[in-house]
Amino acid sequence: MSGSGGSEVRTPIFSGENYEFWRIKMITIFKSYGLWALVEKGITISESKKKEVAEETSAEEDDEKMVAILMKDAKALGIIQNSVSDQIFPRIASVD
Repeated sequence: MSGSGGSEVRTPIFSGENYEFWRIKMITIFKSYGLWALVEKGITISESKKKEVAEETSAEEDDEKMVAILMKDAKALGIIQNSVSDQIFPRIASVD
């Protein structure tokens, strides 16, 4: 990464072999982005909370937090999707 000037981390590609090595590398990547807790625990947003945030016009702070969490979730999902081979991708394509 030295000298690259970017913050993009190159993810290892999982092709169906050496899962343990791939898993360890992926955990390190997620930790470096501050995403590991999100990946490990997931996010749970109740339907009532979604409705509450959508209905409240004064809930701007809650909206910002929700957007930040959803953006982190999307980033983690993108990292996972980009780190599997084309043969593995169909197995995970419908998972959020």
